[in-house]
Amino acid sequence: MLFYLLLILFFVFCIGTVIGSFLNVVILRAFSGESIVLPPSKCPKCGNKLKWWHNIPIISYILLRGKCYFCHEKISIQYPIVEFLTGVIFVAVFFKFGLQVDTLFAFAIAALLIVISVTDIKERVVFDMHTYSLILVGLVYNLYATIVQIIPQIDTIVGFHITTQWCLTNPVTNSLLGLILGVVVMEIAARIGYLIAGERAFGEGDTYIAAGLGAVFGWSNVILIIVMAIILQLLFTLPLFLKKLAHNGDWKTLISLTLFFVYAIGFFAADKFTALFDNIFVHLLCMGVLFVLGIAACLFVVKGLKNNKDNLTYLPFGPALAIAGLLLLVTNANLLLGLGALLHH
Repeated sequence: MLFYLLLILFFVFCIGTVIGSFLNVVILRAFSGESIVLPPSKCPKCGNKLKWWHNIPIISYILLRGKCYFCHEKISIQYPIVEFLTGVIFVAVFFKFGLQVDTLFAFAIAALLIVISVTDIKERVVFDMHTYSLILVGLVYNLYATIVQIIPQIDTIVGFHITTQWCLTNPVTNSLLGLILGVVVMEIAARIGYLIAGERAFGEGDTYIAAGLGAVFGWSNVILIIVMAIILQLLFTLPLFLKKLAHNGDWKTLISLTLFFVYAIGFFAADKFTALFDNIFVHLLCMGVLFVLGIAACLFVVKGLKNNKDNLTYLPFGPALAIAGLLLLVTNANLLLGLGALLHH
């Protein structure tokens, strides 16, 4: 039984690497403006059409020793990394969701988040076509989930009835509210940046990413994703930033970071090991405090990074959002779109 499971997971990994190879094309041609279908794959430096064995995910990079077969220029390490990571993420998605329609949607969501992350890291650019696609996939999935909810009830004696509670809690409503909340929260946070750093704390592309994540995961999870992204952003930038803080003696920022991390650790520990947050209003209030502390800490970090670009590397927030979405996608299927019962039917 274990052998067959490993065989299936290996097959999924291979499929993932093939999709990853395609995602590299999507990423490259988003910058060039070319169609993702035509012309066929070619070397971006010499323009020669690649042979079939030049396109084998990961293996071709190894066989070619990281160089173009024709012009011998170096091939970006991005290609095998994206292929490998896509394969790993697809395995994680499949292992979590199994063989069902939800898995296909999860694959599409993961692929879009990977593309968004790479373009933002590579050139600090978030393309509308990618974020709009994420929003569309989220809305379509929620529509599908809503239909799946309704159909079994139609066949019962009682039948399906539209109630106020259903209108407020069904997947489509959850998705639309998540989309709106993602936009509102990110735009408020971005404009707070004018007060602290004199410019937007986050780019407009980050707002679209949050909107897409809200459409996918729903309003109840989009704040959690943003908080997770803040934590990830701080972890990415913290080593560089702490070094600068120590040099400059910036105690205000050090205190804000300390408060956020202490509160965050206490929040998640209490949420996991106590019944403190069984009351939804208490849970939302405490999460709101965590969000405010996180935004304040993150803005201080962003301000410091932007004011010291000669010494520190400014990291975009989009990849942190995308990674947070991927983590939630592969680690907690019950939270996906707030459809725990549906995903285990």
